[in-house]
Amino acid sequence: MQLIVTGDMELASLALSLRRTFPDHELNFLPTQKVQDFTSNRLGPHPGRVPGQKTRAQNMAQALISAFEPGRFLNAAPDLVLAVDDLELVNVDQPQVVMSYLAREIELTLKERGLLRADETRVRELLRHRASFHLFVPMPEAYFYAAPSALTLAGIKIASQFDVAGRDTECFEVDDSAYRAWLEKKAPKAVESHRHPKQYLRYLCDPTATIDRAYRETTEGARALEGLAWSEVTARAARECYARALLEDFADGIGADWQSPGPVAPLTARRSGGLLRNL
Repeated sequence: MQLIVTGDMELASLALSLRRTFPDHELNFLPTQKVQDFTSNRLGPHPGRVPGQKTRAQNMAQALISAFEPGRFLNAAPDLVLAVDDLELVNVDQPQVVMSYLAREIELTLKERGLLRADETRVRELLRHRASFHLFVPMPEAYFYAAPSALTLAGIKIASQFDVAGRDTECFEVDDSAYRAWLEKKAPKAVESHRHPKQYLRYLCDPTATIDRAYRETTEGARALEGLAWSEVTARAARECYARALLEDFADGIGADWQSPGPVAPLTARRSGGLLRNL
């Protein structure tokens, strides 16, 4: 199995988190591969190939294709390749653009590879049946609010005011006057901070604004992600649909029985006959 991620926290502990979530299955992961994200800037229609320019999505497309390229693995290609990027606030209103952008990039990258026809056919078949691309919405820290123990593992010092009973963490928004005051001191130029789960987590870990880097992705964040109870995250039927899509797809890929109520996000749900398992 191969994970492809864009963040240091996921690099450190996403594989551990999935192992913990599916303890009855022997999950043998190749070293997690980190590539540059392509969603932190606002995306529009894919520009195609422009001489001298490279899209950031090429890194993700190349990683997905390379996992199945002829000759890379002496014995066999990975049984499953799971790639994930953050949707980010800048693209949170247009996930369909993100998915279409990557699909276009994969097609262009496949053509540039110059594979023999038989090899390209095999790579496409493997991508279709063994590779997926999913979204953390708007970023993985959002899911910590749906599982209180994860916030504890992240090192919060005060209780969160996010309305977890009434809101979907994938539509994160918090109204906290003390947080607004903290922002004036710590991050006065922050944009849409009330919708930013990671920025709010930084406040919860350092409410007095006296500690440098009280929340770090590679330590506190990695610990929280490793211990995240995904069953709690997906326990509410009408919410966290992108997380549910990822987990149901992963479970299907390893032959596990994953039970959680409610629908998956249609945009990243498993489908047949596509470019990837869910694209």
